[in-house]
Amino acid sequence: MAELQSEEVLQNARPGPTEILPSSAGAGNALPQDITCLAADRMLIFASYDNILHAFARNKEVVHTYEGHKARIHLLQPFGDHIISVDTDNVLIVWDIQSEEEYLQVDFDKATFAVSAVLHPSTYLNKILLGSEQGSLQLWNIRSNKLLYSFAGWRLAITALEQAPAVDVVAVGLVSGHIIIHNIKFDETLMKFQQDWGPITAISFHKDGHPVMAAGSPIGHIGLWDLEEKKLMCQMQDAHSTAIAGMSFVPGEPLLITNGADNAIRVWIFDGPGGTGRVLRSRMGHSAPPTKIRYHGQNGEQILSAGQDGTLQSFSTVHEKFNKSLGR
Repeated sequence: MAELQSEEVLQNARPGPTEILPSSAGAGNALPQDITCLAADRMLIFASYDNILHAFARNKEVVHTYEGHKARIHLLQPFGDHIISVDTDNVLIVWDIQSEEEYLQVDFDKATFAVSAVLHPSTYLNKILLGSEQGSLQLWNIRSNKLLYSFAGWRLAITALEQAPAVDVVAVGLVSGHIIIHNIKFDETLMKFQQDWGPITAISFHKDGHPVMAAGSPIGHIGLWDLEEKKLMCQMQDAHSTAIAGMSFVPGEPLLITNGADNAIRVWIFDGPGGTGRVLRSRMGHSAPPTKIRYHGQNGEQILSAGQDGTLQSFSTVHEKFNKSLGR
């Protein structure tokens, strides 16, 4: 395997402030079933349905297909010139992106190590960190196919892994709502936090000097933690109406991008007192199927839509920036 540059890939893949939620968005070609897993590097977007993985170029056309899993894929991790996928049968496959061939396959025993999270630690060449439902962690060298180290963990299912700004340090989110800041070089816990809203669904760190960590919850709340003071800085309640699915701070900007199961993506800007964020931009659709759709007005430029989520929305046929939520 060539030397990996996953950290640089991720940095390059993140949009700048003028690129976030562009005013004109494109739609990719449809896959035959619901997408269950999504990931991206600087060149491609990876999307899986059931046991099939596809790579999209230019956000639109399928250019690669990876077939080999026998169960539904539930984890994806871009890794240099490779993509890692894990299925619900606990099989991990490393794919060569260009050739579409399997580089490595590892079968894990569900009873002892059911893989629940994957992370490439920054500067750790050819290595991945795996979290499990049993609460333990494993560090693997996927070039040599060797287990390098097993971390005892916390005996609670790991729901999220995120690289901290400091090398050797990762954040581990647990089903109990705990967040463990852990040094994987010395297997030493540096600090602990706990949210009261259930399991940790996503974690992100502000990467430009501000010692702030954001954590998502299953009920749509976001907690912002001050890592210097080791305390909760503020809460963003009802950031989404359902579980937070993912979040990422934008390098060099006071911006946090979040998405949720409510079919919404939002950009939050932190420019006010108290450290809390306000919505800068938002794109959203119905979080449940629409039940009635009608054109409104004489020019055919607006569509009113009511859905099973109890919301009434206005969609523009001209430009997404004219879309509006008209409430419940």
